[in-house]
Amino acid sequence: MAEKTDHKAWVTVPILPCAAIEETLSFWEMLGFEITYKQTRPYQYGVVARGGSELHFGRVKGMETTGNGYNGCLVIVPDAEEVYREFTATFKEKLGRVPHSGIPRISRMKPATTRFTLTDVSGNSLIFVDSDSGEKDQETWEKADDKSQSPLQKAIAMAIRFRDYKEDEQAAAKTLDVALRKAENEEKIILAEALVIRMDLAVFMDNRARAEACSELLSQLGLPQSDVDGLMQKHGIEQ
Repeated sequence: MAEKTDHKAWVTVPILPCAAIEETLSFWEMLGFEITYKQTRPYQYGVVARGGSELHFGRVKGMETTGNGYNGCLVIVPDAEEVYREFTATFKEKLGRVPHSGIPRISRMKPATTRFTLTDVSGNSLIFVDSDSGEKDQETWEKADDKSQSPLQKAIAMAIRFRDYKEDEQAAAKTLDVALRKAENEEKIILAEALVIRMDLAVFMDNRARAEACSELLSQLGLPQSDVDGLMQKHGIEQ
């Protein structure tokens, strides 16, 4: 009979790739992590730690950071929104801006969401997520499959899925564009929500013409400003 092994004695340590250990460790140190180990010879390896968790990195010679689109991990935290606010404040202080594109970058975290993605200087994508996010995320994700909704409501839910869970603003915008062209007999408040989201996506993608067109269509609906303000607040859009 095989001897039982205490599962706590088994430790798995995934190693994320990096182009240069110094640059990678400095990046995470900037975000409040502590460098607990650094080795440059015979190969580059380093570890950063925070909140009882560790991130291990190993240099890959000749690595292209732009092609590193498949490496990453989950970082489960008590309050992802609080961590997001801290990270974005640090980016503003150190870089003068919050990078939402390129490398490094941080995804936009919308109100009532439970996660955000941080892509480091080596292209690793780490998803910071609330420890109690499961049920809420499932509800938001499955809303796009709710057949009781109108076509435009389903499109809004699908766009939110693309925007908040896949970081695919292009797909979110295309989904709304198609649905808005086909929209018939939709309530004004639903049309307004779709236009508000689409306008925000246009601003994010630096498409001023589309943003202005959405703004004009929104004003033509004739909704009270309080309703429009509420939709803006719901989707975390600054006015």
